[in-house]
Amino acid sequence: MKRYSSLVGRIACSMLVVAPLALGQQQATSATDERLAGYLKRFPAADANADGVLTRPEAKAFHAKRSRQQKGGGKARKGLTPTEADVRYGDHPRNVLDWFRAESDVPTPVLIFFHGGGFVAGDKQKGATQPVSRQCLESGISVVSANYRFVRQGRDGAPAEPFPGPMLDGARVVQFVRSKAVDWNIDPRRIALSGGSAGAVMSMWIALHDEMADPENQDPILRHSTRVSTVVAYSGPTTLDPAVILKHVGGRPDVHPSLIPFYGVETMNDLQQPAKQALVQQASPLNMVSDDDPPLYPKYGGAIGEAPLPADASHGKSIHHPMFGKLMRDAYDELGLVCHVVCRDSPAKMDELAFLKAVFKKPEAVRE
Repeated sequence: MKRYSSLVGRIACSMLVVAPLALGQQQATSATDERLAGYLKRFPAADANADGVLTRPEAKAFHAKRSRQQKGGGKARKGLTPTEADVRYGDHPRNVLDWFRAESDVPTPVLIFFHGGGFVAGDKQKGATQPVSRQCLESGISVVSANYRFVRQGRDGAPAEPFPGPMLDGARVVQFVRSKAVDWNIDPRRIALSGGSAGAVMSMWIALHDEMADPENQDPILRHSTRVSTVVAYSGPTTLDPAVILKHVGGRPDVHPSLIPFYGVETMNDLQQPAKQALVQQASPLNMVSDDDPPLYPKYGGAIGEAPLPADASHGKSIHHPMFGKLMRDAYDELGLVCHVVCRDSPAKMDELAFLKAVFKKPEAVRE
């Protein structure tokens, strides 16, 4: 334990006290991002908001928490234990999920969580450690946390699948959970989605997409509906169109390194090809808003008014910026729909659990 504490301290300090003056501001920012990414791989629990990107404050807080626990003889809080673990919902090696049953005599609502990680990393274990997951179970809402295909080959050798592969996996999770409604004591009419970063994008993409059920499909899972009641999204970009992001959010010209494998291209310039532009439009939840879409609860750090960001802003700051939430709220406002954005300059009217319970009980209540 002492050796672990020392290792954490050395890594955290190397990230947090490195002098940017010796490098030049842009080089220092890039180097820090790399160290933070490496630290996240070693200690995934440091990612407090489950968005797949570790920030300096998160790394510092994690180190401080571990130090306090070790000095006091305490243990890190463990995640929830699944009722059933590694349940297979598809053929791909990453098509597995964990199910957490809420105790109830009547069918329960369910929250489906998709982890973050830029579509190239992450694991469903993140769902077991989310505060909202524990709150849901204590409030009679069952929870599912799912893995999905990566857009780049993982360390386990599982084949990569660019867009729309991960999103289609997420949609199938919704259909699979509906197919288990009787066995798992779930109300198929009350399904919410949640996730951080990449998982947030997936959640909004599924929720805003037209119905994907195929009633005549030979696969019985694909006959079920993909429509959901609501989404609670953490730090999720609402568009994956580089041009729109640079215009409204700002940040680095390459936007984010995950976009290249996500779209299956070699360079960002390749996205100018007509076929790839069509994919860009199809991948952005913002482009799919229609008058039958469910209420949304996107939550971010930072402030909307900080945008546009400078060209040397970190990838993590730009891709998780609350301006994405404002863009979605503007689109929802035009149709009289509910998009309750939460960030520093847009305070919460209710917390996530209260929002979920209101939607499950009486959807129109969130409009009040």
